Amino acid sequence: MSNDVSELKEQLSDQWQKVAIDLIRKGVPADMVFESLLTVGLAGHVELHGKDLTAGKLVAIAEQLSDQVRREKEALQEASGATKN
Repeated sequence: MSNDVSELKEQLSDQWQKVAIDLIRKGVPADMVFESLLTVGLAGHVELHGKDLTAGKLVAIAEQLSDQVRREKEALQEASGATKN
């Protein structure tokens, strides 16, 4: 594995995706696969960084997702308005 952090993160992400896809192909429901990955990842994060830091990270992720949803909704409304003219 590489010492470059971004490259290492990309390699890890690729490996987790391969594991998830393999499990889904074997018949494990996708929601169970991703929920378990999330649960294990969060437990590890709490173990390494504590509950407060993990909670803060989750809040930041939730805010990012909310912003993305808001932007997507605005873009859909704008596109809808443009097609009516």
